[in-house]
Amino acid sequence: KILKNIHEQKIIVVAGGTGNLGDRIISALLDKGAEVRVLARAASDKHKVAHLERLGTTVMTLDMANEKEIALACAGAAYVIAGPE
Repeated sequence: KILKNIHEQKIIVVAGGTGNLGDRIISALLDKGAEVRVLARAASDKHKVAHLERLGTTVMTLDMANEKEIALACAGAAYVIAGPE
């Protein structure tokens, strides 16, 4: 459903975007014209972060244990995609 109505949506946040599955999800969303915001840990691979930025995403580096930071990073998003962590 997300991909079908992508042009009606605002921002889609993806947590874990520097991982293998996250990268594939982000690519699919971008192919459909979505505006993607990626949540990344400070320890995330810098090359993967740079790759995501080159693709046109907004990468937000934050402390995943800090609920306030996560809430601010997700503000204004239509959807949040996150793994089980």
